[in-house]
Amino acid sequence: MAEFFEVRTTIGGREQAAELAHGMLFSGLATSIDIAEVPNAAPGREAPGWQLTFIATGPQVAALERHIRHASPDAPVEAEPVTHDIDSCPAWLTDGQT
Repeated sequence: MAEFFEVRTTIGGREQAAELAHGMLFSGLATSIDIAEVPNAAPGREAPGWQLTFIATGPQVAALERHIRHASPDAPVEAEPVTHDIDSCPAWLTDGQT
């Protein structure tokens, strides 16, 4: 079974976050995507930001990060291995992942 990573970034605009999420979904770079509004995402910024959390296999992480950096060069990108038992996740998360 593949090792999974949680990749997070914060994007300034709602439309940009939605476009990034759709791009990841349609390119197959992420198995799961979560979008959450983050109030005052940056110091001195009154508008909310949007945190995107992706679940991806190890081989997908570098391409996922490149895609994020292309869409938003200044966005922070963090990637951490999923440490909980992936076998307890839904079957669709691991189907076809090597």
